[in-house]
Amino acid sequence: MAGAEAPSTSGLLNKGMSGLLNEFRSLAHDHLELAALETRLSVYTLLRMVVVSSLTALVLVSAWLALAGSAAMGLIGNGLDPALALLFVAVANLLLAVMCWLWIRRMSQSLGWPATQRAIKPVDTPEEVKRGAE
Repeated sequence: MAGAEAPSTSGLLNKGMSGLLNEFRSLAHDHLELAALETRLSVYTLLRMVVVSSLTALVLVSAWLALAGSAAMGLIGNGLDPALALLFVAVANLLLAVMCWLWIRRMSQSLGWPATQRAIKPVDTPEEVKRGAE
């Protein structure tokens, strides 16, 4: 009787393992499909953000040009030669651009994750400390 139970238990175990494996494959497939759909949605969203950002940049550039033109017209209205007024506005724009460049350069120093790099840097061995002191 023990011999009769072994094949049925083995068959039941094989059937259960096969079902479990199929469920695992199905779950993995569902997860991969969800990741693909979310990736596609993220790409579409990113593209829309780029388009809206580009349009916003165009509007801001137009507004900046209008402000610069108004400043030049105001200088001309106050008796400044038109060429000097435009030169003054151009120099002011260049100074603002240099200030922004310096600010961006200072901010870029934190892009390399300096705190993380310091945290994962290997600890100096006593021999390395001695060599560094010499």
